[in-house]
Amino acid sequence: MSLVLQWLAGPVLRLVLAHFDRRIAARGESERLSADLAAEAIRAEMDARSHARSVLLAEQGSFFTAARLGRLMFVVPLGIWWSAVIADSIFAFSWTVAALPSPLDEWAGAILLSLFLVDGLQGAVRATQAGRAGSKGP
Repeated sequence: MSLVLQWLAGPVLRLVLAHFDRRIAARGESERLSADLAAEAIRAEMDARSHARSVLLAEQGSFFTAARLGRLMFVVPLGIWWSAVIADSIFAFSWTVAALPSPLDEWAGAILLSLFLVDGLQGAVRATQAGRAGSKGP
């Protein structure tokens, strides 16, 4: 009886072990492919940022850049609208300043936040980095 069990167990164990080997190899290949895809995505992002930086550097020193004109298209009308609202509130003019419709009211808040908070923080970081670089000395 033990001979029959050993004879049956040998091929069955070999099949089970072969199955596990194939699963481990497939999992390793899957993980390698996932890592390759992630690395490719990171390379693409770095390449896109490099191109964007190149454009920004090329536009430096020019007043009419795409980024500056894009900002002006949104900021100037919002600035005029906010000025009208503030002037009407302070001086009680008889103006009827319309409220911005949705979603423009939310966008206006995001633009204001971007201009004063994000740009202000970026300027502070640049000033801090410039201060550190200048204090290191020769």
